[in-house]
Amino acid sequence: MHGPMGESTYTKSVSNIVKYIHSNTILKDSLFEQAQLYFEASDEKNENNINLQSDIESLQSSLQTADKKDKEKLLKKLNESKQGLKKDEASQEEERKIRLNKVLEMCAKLLVLCEAENWEKTQVNSAKLLGTLQLLSPGEGAKLAQQNQKLKPAYKAVVALRLLDKLLIDEHISNQYINEHYRENLRYPEQEGDETLFQRDVAIPVIIAAVFQDVGLLHPKAQLILKGKDGSLDEFRVLDKDDRLSLLKLNHAYTLDYITHGLGMERYVGNSKPERTAFDLNEQKRLDFTRTLLASALKPKSGVRNLIKVPQIYASVIFSSKQSYNFMDLPKAGLLIMKAAKHAAISQVAADTLLAIVGHFPQGYGITYIPKDDDNKNLDRYEYAIVTGLNPEDPFVPICRVATRNLAFIPGGAMISVHKESNLYFSAAKKKLEKINPDRLEEILRELASNFEERKDVELIPSYWNPYSFFGFIKMQNLWKKD
Repeated sequence: MHGPMGESTYTKSVSNIVKYIHSNTILKDSLFEQAQLYFEASDEKNENNINLQSDIESLQSSLQTADKKDKEKLLKKLNESKQGLKKDEASQEEERKIRLNKVLEMCAKLLVLCEAENWEKTQVNSAKLLGTLQLLSPGEGAKLAQQNQKLKPAYKAVVALRLLDKLLIDEHISNQYINEHYRENLRYPEQEGDETLFQRDVAIPVIIAAVFQDVGLLHPKAQLILKGKDGSLDEFRVLDKDDRLSLLKLNHAYTLDYITHGLGMERYVGNSKPERTAFDLNEQKRLDFTRTLLASALKPKSGVRNLIKVPQIYASVIFSSKQSYNFMDLPKAGLLIMKAAKHAAISQVAADTLLAIVGHFPQGYGITYIPKDDDNKNLDRYEYAIVTGLNPEDPFVPICRVATRNLAFIPGGAMISVHKESNLYFSAAKKKLEKINPDRLEEILRELASNFEERKDVELIPSYWNPYSFFGFIKMQNLWKKD
């Protein structure tokens, strides 16, 4: 009825970047799998490195007192140990560069997907990416927590970038490093694929900090708490206070370790000593900035500290891994942000800024609303729409793409703003339909829900709808087309 199911070219590119970051592969080459391998091998490699250095020191000490006969043997052993250490360090350096290059490749792909040559197009691209990520989550099912966990990193990164931009425009950023790199007219690239200095030195560190904020949880010590010795525990269960505190400390320590040593800095290629010095200094500043974003997220009461923490809180609701997850509750993410600000856990300015960007209804959320006739009077039915726009004039009035017309699903419907008096998420709007004959409401539901199994758990006047199945059809995925 709606054509073939599958993924459009764009949707596939979003799925691919999600898999690139976090998936289970045969080669263990997704970014999170590489991080886990690093953690699993780091203790052994560090011990081997320490042993080799100890051997070298011991041999050098023995040479001081050895006679001529033994010196030759000791020198041979010393040379072998030095060669072994050099080889070991070269191997680790090569592995580090491979990991870093893959991370930078991911950052470049993400920037192409969510940014453009100006602010207006960047908002559309970001809304499209955030909405697609949301629509890739089924919102239910036994594996929902695992699926949401994989969708969350890229989502956090895009939210963090848009939050950064808005705070800069409104002059709420006092961080010296960011302000030194920010020039409004040089913020975005002239054409797709180009990379501005701001993107390289500020946006990419923000992406890395957001994506890898919880990478320390992949360390064996953290996995022991999450999954137990035999791996039988539910990693998404509610932890007791002691375990939560231990996990927080482990995650923070090992995340910083991975950012610093597992990824580290790019290396200069060339023969100019002044260029090398300048390059290395810039790389060190970039790394320090990334570390600052992660470290300050633990106490994000003001300024740059909120760039990672606020998106983390928001995304924890949008892509919740809790057993109590309910798709209807997604609009509560904004309320949670405001509550955190009220309790001074985050900056009120950052909270207000985020709500101004995303509104209370996240991109990809299914809105049920009462349409109006040509005389602006309410009709005796409801229709479906999907939230698609960022920066609504009112956070409670989402910018949407119509998904049904006259109770029939359509591709590429009109763009509308759904006000509270028409949005069935709000009880005042629902009361307007309560006077309608239940048989008529049943008829509407029969038209919009695909089968009885789907209908039996839905209210006659539904507060929302889940567009996951709708989005599964390729021709329904062009929600961000130009009107």
